[in-house]
Amino acid sequence: MSDALIINDKKLNDVYIERGFKIPSFNFALETEEVSGRPGAILKDRKIGALEFDLPLIIRNDVHTEQGKEKTHDDVINELVKIFNHDESVRLRFASQNWYWNAYIAGPFEFNKDVGMQAELTLKVHVLDPYKYAVEGTKNTAISDQVSLVSTGTADSPVIIQATALQNASYYMITKNDEDYFMIGDDDLDKPVEDYTPILWNNEMRAFTGWGKQSGSTINDNYTGGTNGGSFEMSSSNDAFKLKQDSITSTTGWNGAEYKHSFGKSAQDFASTFKIHVNQKNKGSTHCAQYLYDTDNRLIASIGYRNARASQAIGSIVITLFDQLGQQKKIYEYTNLPMFYKWEDIVLYMRLERVGTTFKIKTWKYKELDYPKRVIPVDVNEKQWEDSGKFYQRPIAAVSVYIAKNGSYNHMPTYVLGSYTHEKLPKPPKARDMIIKKGDVININTQDKTVTINEDPSLDLKTFGSDFFNINSGYNECIIYPEKTFDTTVYWQDRYL
Repeated sequence: MSDALIINDKKLNDVYIERGFKIPSFNFALETEEVSGRPGAILKDRKIGALEFDLPLIIRNDVHTEQGKEKTHDDVINELVKIFNHDESVRLRFASQNWYWNAYIAGPFEFNKDVGMQAELTLKVHVLDPYKYAVEGTKNTAISDQVSLVSTGTADSPVIIQATALQNASYYMITKNDEDYFMIGDDDLDKPVEDYTPILWNNEMRAFTGWGKQSGSTINDNYTGGTNGGSFEMSSSNDAFKLKQDSITSTTGWNGAEYKHSFGKSAQDFASTFKIHVNQKNKGSTHCAQYLYDTDNRLIASIGYRNARASQAIGSIVITLFDQLGQQKKIYEYTNLPMFYKWEDIVLYMRLERVGTTFKIKTWKYKELDYPKRVIPVDVNEKQWEDSGKFYQRPIAAVSVYIAKNGSYNHMPTYVLGSYTHEKLPKPPKARDMIIKKGDVININTQDKTVTINEDPSLDLKTFGSDFFNINSGYNECIIYPEKTFDTTVYWQDRYL
């Protein structure tokens, strides 16, 4: 029986691979050089190259197909275009095999205008990453700071390392077979170590404890503000705040819910991060912001996201400052790139940091995916702004989160996933910082060469000389440092030549 074709884990109906197709493997190429006066040649290089091949397909087209009727030429073409028209590679798999390629499909698609009961099509396949990947991934968890990784593939394999901190630490290191290691932070024991970024308020929005509902006022923010007085409710998964829409009775303007938390102390220098999830599948408008207040309960900063369009998913991140008189100054606006208009879900991170008169802004995004897949940040954007007039130097003392809808228009579902504010203390030049806090989750992706701490891009913390290593085919032994400090799990997919 002919083999079926599976693209991105979905079996293609009525599409089969023609019998006799030969699977290309072990695509090594040799570069040699002849030397005058010496017989034969010398080897200069040996490397595995990209694959390019034709994949012959048969498309069944009769009343016994999944569709139950014969298709026209355009029916077949349009279905194929929807399947293969991707800017990114697709997972191409034969149903009889337990591996797949990350492949690109090139055109043109050519077959007879009169399709008949069976059509033949040659697919032009380009495999730039020439390895085969096992369909089923593998993972193993460290015991007593040691983890054994056994790859049954015939090639080395990149890994995803996920480590949860059991206590504060100044570094994280994982070694492989006494031959390689990866590390972030500083393990120099001759340097004093202190926590120079103590937590003011970190909240994952699992409950309303610690938050106070605000009402009877208007947030004078021209970009993400509005009136408060509405209520939040927990998301269906109980891990986010969302607007309780029936708590909003006004049919005009921006109206929403604001919940506030007091730090119990003030802080001069700080870093404040706001994490939200926007469901763009349901079109509508939204305001969502995190506000910082001074010791006199006056606004000093807003970190927000807005989509003012009722029927389009064109959102913007807006960050502003407020002087003592309440005058607003926009210091950052970043509109979503066109690539995000088609995303059904976006997770956004927005950070505002103040040290002295310098404000630093960093924003980044993720697709809404579960761990360990959500480890590759996209569209990372940074900006620096100088408060040369020292108009925005008041200490912060409280934080609030706010979501609003506009009148009776549809509201784009927006979820507050996290609010994180840290004080930033002066750090001596030769001191070690507790860059990792208890509960932090570190993700290291050695294929894409990314590092995140709590989904915050942290590649700048990588220690010089350490490597994004792959595990070897066969047995690998990894050791984690510092001891008794992290729960570590390693994920990988066996690769084949």
